[in-house]
Amino acid sequence: MKKAIAAVGVALLVSGCIEKEKIVKIPDAENILFTEQGSLLISGGKSLFQVEQKFNEDGSSYYQAHDLYPDRDCAFGGIAQSGEWVFAVCKEIYVAWKGWTFGVVQDTHLFAAKDSKDLMHFQALDKDLSNDPLDSMVIPNGMDFSPSGDLIIADEDFFSDSSVGRIKLDYSGDFPKFSSFEADFIDTDYGISSPNGVQIEGNMLYVSDKNTVRRFHFDENGEVPLLFTNEHGEEVSNLPDDNLFYTGGIIVDDIMPYCGGIAVTHYLESKLVFQSASGEQYKTLPFSFESPTALAIGKGQGFDGNDLMVTEKGVLLETGSDIGNRLSRVPMDVDLHDPLTCQAINEME
Repeated sequence: MKKAIAAVGVALLVSGCIEKEKIVKIPDAENILFTEQGSLLISGGKSLFQVEQKFNEDGSSYYQAHDLYPDRDCAFGGIAQSGEWVFAVCKEIYVAWKGWTFGVVQDTHLFAAKDSKDLMHFQALDKDLSNDPLDSMVIPNGMDFSPSGDLIIADEDFFSDSSVGRIKLDYSGDFPKFSSFEADFIDTDYGISSPNGVQIEGNMLYVSDKNTVRRFHFDENGEVPLLFTNEHGEEVSNLPDDNLFYTGGIIVDDIMPYCGGIAVTHYLESKLVFQSASGEQYKTLPFSFESPTALAIGKGQGFDGNDLMVTEKGVLLETGSDIGNRLSRVPMDVDLHDPLTCQAINEME
């Protein structure tokens, strides 16, 4: 019976029929992270927000977005967690006196905070650094941690080819610090040109790039060779023709691996697409969202596997209106964390 109910719920998920509920206003909403402690973080335009469930006297609940950086003019992108540490990245551009004239300063900041159910306090890793290796990045965006503990980060560039970088961190002290930065960990040799979203599941690395998603295999050492033999003696290829996993639309923004397939947000077409493990694609109707940028399955602050969370940016760089600028919830009839849901999806093929 449970399996049959899951199948019905999944049919609704992939049919394109959805309803959504606005949870809280997030200006220029971008990426989503539910931490291991159950906190909810959203990057939005010039700040990072922690969304907290609150309760009225009658027991009903509402949500409040706490602006963790109200006085900072820094464009926030990816958020990721490793162990007890949560990381966020942003890019700051300003004019400063340099030598004998004014010049444009591009300053990338990687922030870290210990995971907590209370409001988190992020600190910059580049504080007091005379030469921050991340300052060379054009638009630091999506990021996630590899099986070997490296921080993999997309460097997006709309005007020339860019790469996916790798940051190694040192946790030997009281606070993380940089160990090394490899700017071109995955570059044009792999077919990458303008990476945006980064997600890692097991030994698989997923990267959104323009209107595609590329999937790469890590080897046992945490590297991504173009060609290698795995522990089972099988030949594995990360070559461009072999790593192409999804193609569609104009711009794929964020991505979420799910049930052997991939769920993506299409920013310009304002829709979601789920591609199953077999390659079958299921789409919401165009403009069913207001320029969606990221999605995640609920797991904290009153949200669970029956909640598909979506950030809607709206009009680019416009942060005051009710067009987008929000975190939304799509209620599901099934638990997306339940293995039976994946089984039902795969059996629908």
